[in-house]
Amino acid sequence: MREITLLIVDDEPSYLDLLKGLLQQEGYKKIITEQHPEKVISILKAKPVDLIILDVYMPKLNGLDLLEEINQTHPGIPVIIVTAVDEIEIALRAIKLGAYEYITKPPDTDRLFLSIKRALEQRILEQELDSHRSILSKSAPKKSYFSDIITSSPLMYKVFELVEIFAPTNEIVLITGETGTGKDLVARKIHELSPRRNNPFVAVNLASISSSLFESELFGYEKGAFTGAGSEKRGYFEEANGGTIFLDEVGELPKELQGKLLRTIQYNQVFRLGNPKPIQLDIRIIAATNKNLIEAVKQNEFRADLYYRLNRGLIQLPPLRERSDDIPLLSNHYLKISNFIYKKDIAGFTESAMNLLKSYDFPGNIRELENIVFNAVAKTKKNDLISDFALPNKSDAEAESQVRLISIDDAVKEHINSVLNFTKGSLHKAAAILGVSERTLQRKVKNFKEQL
Repeated sequence: MREITLLIVDDEPSYLDLLKGLLQQEGYKKIITEQHPEKVISILKAKPVDLIILDVYMPKLNGLDLLEEINQTHPGIPVIIVTAVDEIEIALRAIKLGAYEYITKPPDTDRLFLSIKRALEQRILEQELDSHRSILSKSAPKKSYFSDIITSSPLMYKVFELVEIFAPTNEIVLITGETGTGKDLVARKIHELSPRRNNPFVAVNLASISSSLFESELFGYEKGAFTGAGSEKRGYFEEANGGTIFLDEVGELPKELQGKLLRTIQYNQVFRLGNPKPIQLDIRIIAATNKNLIEAVKQNEFRADLYYRLNRGLIQLPPLRERSDDIPLLSNHYLKISNFIYKKDIAGFTESAMNLLKSYDFPGNIRELENIVFNAVAKTKKNDLISDFALPNKSDAEAESQVRLISIDDAVKEHINSVLNFTKGSLHKAAAILGVSERTLQRKVKNFKEQL
């Protein structure tokens, strides 16, 4: 394998010499420095470059304009922006244009070296995948390890391709999409296809953790750290050590807690309450949100530096209305399950009912479709077809009045019991249907039994 080549572009000769020396001490031997940004494209045409470190404000050619040109002429080369300008608008534009990371001068050398290492790892992985891509067709049927995700949509096949790219790496992945699009399912799939598959997968809903419990829940505490701390407790991050932690609804995290999360992500270590000594972790982070984080950064509701950390690898899930061909597949899947639960033998949907479903916007996406089908089966006679009369009107899209008023715990328990009955007690099959790990399902079933 050829030696790695780095290119540093900055109009300050002293800074070029300083950074080149630091990188050489770090073990990088082939380093090209360039003061004149207008010459960079010619350099890239003449010799292979694996990573570029780029300033923003330079004479003759702005660094962001050069970044855009690099992505057009030499896509795939990671670019790290290192500049004295710390402006959110500039940083956001750099990320939108494809910058791997945005770091202000003088750079934190540990952060810079880590970013270079991760960017190069991802670059090498993508090159290896490219060499095998001719074997695969983008429109090919989904592989067996995606068989539990019901779809025939090209949009979802693109999601599967991104999962295949990111899963073998240790890179942070940000999954975005509307509520009910299956972000948790994709996160689990990344873990299952990763080298960490035999280690823990810990899912944490950040929106459900109060500010007062944030540190103790995520980072743990020592015995006696506060009143009531009778024994030490490992937090979610320690529970996931060696495996993957899934930070769901990260966009809902209060601003005052975002810095604490950033520190943990940045240094891969946690501090238990009551213990000043850090605990070093080996952990993969996957985050998910239904919010527009770029807009949240602009509104000063979300830290820009945390957004840059999370947005290493982006997977955007399409809403159900953009994959309408999947509606019949998903509807019949939920029909099969609800037939068993309600002890009915409904063969399918009338043509008008299916047309009504396919024309519906589904603001709640797949979860909403599941609820609609379950309610329709409950209202349809035993051997009839589901008609449009059993479906909610478009003006009645939020037909929550059909839901029985029971506690969330009871609803979860009832649903799990129904699925276990359907799978004849198979935890493995039930976990796949519910979209949780088998270990999580075992724990929930055990908790239910202890509550009896």
